[in-house]
Amino acid sequence: MKRLDKYVLLSFLGPFAASFSTTLVVLVIQFLSRYQEDILGKGFPTLVLIELFGYASASLVLLALPMGLLMAGLMTMGNFGERLELTAFLSAGVPFVRVLSPLLLAGGGALFFSGWLSWYLIPQANLKLYTLLYDMEHAKPALALKPGFFNRWIDGYAIRVGRVDKERELSDVLIYEYAPDGSVQRTIAAGSGQFIMDEEWQLLRFTLYKGCQYETNLRSQRPPAWSRSCFDTLELRLDISGLGLHRSDEKLFAGHQYMLEIGQLRKAVDSLDKLCHSLSDEIHHSLKNTFPVPKPGDSLLPPQLRASSYAETDNLLRRDRNLAEYYTQRFRQVHESYWRYELEWWYKFAYPTATVVFLVLGATLGGVIRKGGLGMPLVVSTALFILFYILNAQGKKLAREGVLDPWVGAFLPLIVIGPVALYLLLLVTTEAEWLYLDFWRKKYRRWRAS
Repeated sequence: MKRLDKYVLLSFLGPFAASFSTTLVVLVIQFLSRYQEDILGKGFPTLVLIELFGYASASLVLLALPMGLLMAGLMTMGNFGERLELTAFLSAGVPFVRVLSPLLLAGGGALFFSGWLSWYLIPQANLKLYTLLYDMEHAKPALALKPGFFNRWIDGYAIRVGRVDKERELSDVLIYEYAPDGSVQRTIAAGSGQFIMDEEWQLLRFTLYKGCQYETNLRSQRPPAWSRSCFDTLELRLDISGLGLHRSDEKLFAGHQYMLEIGQLRKAVDSLDKLCHSLSDEIHHSLKNTFPVPKPGDSLLPPQLRASSYAETDNLLRRDRNLAEYYTQRFRQVHESYWRYELEWWYKFAYPTATVVFLVLGATLGGVIRKGGLGMPLVVSTALFILFYILNAQGKKLAREGVLDPWVGAFLPLIVIGPVALYLLLLVTTEAEWLYLDFWRKKYRRWRAS
């Protein structure tokens, strides 16, 4: 590797590390804000949260990589242009494409890395991520006695305490125990107490002092009567095995399009395509038998409608309408599944391609504007990435609704941004006259004059 290549790569690595890490942090914060209701306030262990963000980082890295390459390429070439290093390279006979070649080599490495992420690693990480998110969403809040409030996180009980010390000493304890029908079966009031959990988090043991309990016998036929009994010490054991996080089997989510590797996803798309064709044939055959095409000389009404009574005709029409509605709904459901899987298939190629496109866009744009530092590159990179994000979201939405073909929805950002990157690449490498607006203005004036 020559000195020029080393110099360009070393100048590129610093901005790339800074921009990529910053973008990744922003995306992680966005992910946290999206699922904060399912994550926060339930007392999950730190290791579980680290595991969650580790799984989420796989797909976030794929999204942050184009932004990091865009901003790094823009800053690198912008710094070269602002410090007149790019002018010195060109004056020494080094073409711009030669200066750009180390970055293109880095872009090729990013292409293969993002392809490996998209094809193999991200489906496995998504399987673990969404399984864990499902478990977090359905997990009950962890044990937390809030003084002055009725805590109802244990099924069948409502617990209120006046004060909780660090040693788990309680004061002014009030406990309601409910029957299966929702009525209060027992009430316990105590002046003080303490609570202890076993090591396996299966039982919560309350030891209450100087209080009374009120019970009723709901099995009696007569109106229930309350019985009162006071105690000096009362031990109450409550089952808390349903609290906290319970892990589900990952096989329950393995068939989703986000959890399938590239080969499995292709098989699923082909199966859904065959299902769509078979369903179309079934609909055609069914409707052909239901509404047969009349032959010349037949009555204008099909045989099913030439009934002996209006009631029979009405029943036949109602049956045909229900059948048409059923097939319409089923047709829509099957095709929506096909569009989702086909769209995910094309995304396996769109995101890796975006890394190279954004790197070329940033490097060539930096060679045009020749402004380094952090201000201009940050503004331009942020604007382009927002445009990419909006086009990506709209393309996914329209493709899932069947408005756009799945490949168009997946490549919509590149269809819009790609020509700009190609134009800038031709502009800085060839500097042909036809790439400038003045060339076409002169052509237009000559055509008008003639």
